[in-house]
Amino acid sequence: MKAKIIGTILPTILGILTVLGLLVVFNLIVHNGDAFNSPDNGFFKIFIPIATVIALTIQFSLTLPFWNKFKSKKKVWGLTLFQFIALLCIISGLIFGLVFWEPNFGIKEFFLVFLTGIVAFTVYWTVNLLTLKKIDRL
Repeated sequence: MKAKIIGTILPTILGILTVLGLLVVFNLIVHNGDAFNSPDNGFFKIFIPIATVIALTIQFSLTLPFWNKFKSKKKVWGLTLFQFIALLCIISGLIFGLVFWEPNFGIKEFFLVFLTGIVAFTVYWTVNLLTLKKIDRL
């Protein structure tokens, strides 16, 4: 049970903190702003806690069972782990783009938000799965 708790909490928190750090750096470089004092501050106060709870739930209910299947079988649904995560990141990035896109800014804005989502999910899943791999080795 202790391993399941560690496998749920540690990879999720490390993944979210890594993505959060990248978003803060991106905000500082691209938008020349302070991420914690800007109008986007509501993002950090509301979205991050909600995303953390959702990520922990997904980690416990879906990620760990799939992780165990990939460890034992190498392929699930005909996909390797890399293919499965790539598909998951593209679909998640598309959903992220649709949720956070402001249509009055045009299709270019959607494309940029979609790419931001893909990068964020790729970083999250990379950190998450590398942490799970490290936990399994211990």
